[in-house]
Amino acid sequence: MTSIKKLSALIMGAAVFSVISDPADAITLTFGGTPVAGQGQFSSVPGVTTIDFESGAPTSGFAIYSAPGPGPAVVSGNSVSSIISADDNTRYLAVSILGDARGTSPVTIAFANPLDYFGLYWGTPSPNNTISFFNGDTLLQSFSGDAIVGNVTTNAAVYANFFAEPGEFFNKVVLSDTSIAFESDNHAYKVAASTPVPEPASSLSVFAGVVAGALVKRKQQRKVVDRSDR
Repeated sequence: MTSIKKLSALIMGAAVFSVISDPADAITLTFGGTPVAGQGQFSSVPGVTTIDFESGAPTSGFAIYSAPGPGPAVVSGNSVSSIISADDNTRYLAVSILGDARGTSPVTIAFANPLDYFGLYWGTPSPNNTISFFNGDTLLQSFSGDAIVGNVTTNAAVYANFFAEPGEFFNKVVLSDTSIAFESDNHAYKVAASTPVPEPASSLSVFAGVVAGALVKRKQQRKVVDRSDR
């Protein structure tokens, strides 16, 4: 096989790998926050920005919350349709199929720049609750309340931390529910520390150019040696 054919085969193999690579591990989930009396738990991650919903859900700025109907529902207190936690007496976000001031679904949070961390105080997790992470319109990973219930010893509220794996970023988070109860508070986010890595196609192009240049240079050197032997 010639050098050029070997290069073509290498590029094609890398291209196929980039298409079939599984994004299932794009986000890592951990648990634990910092308790504050009467306000639930907050993120313990340094350098985050927190949204506590005391002034409602932001509809402009860096983080924009949106939902069908009346928009994102921010409520307070505990009721039949909504309960966050006994240690949180503040206002919180209610995601629900009710579609009114008691809760709407889904709630989309769009961020102006890519993030590598998002956290929230998740009240009474259940399999009906889902949180999904997107890079643009591309779904990176989704988590349901099962992930919480299966990893903690209680069904009470817990602070959930979602970290993007190295090289992964997200700029949209979607909270949805198929029942009447997905409550959360003290959302926290952190802008990604570095810019996204080049797309696989771009990386391959650069790699191909470097290899092709080396092959041409090597061929030219051979010609010089051949001429000097004459």
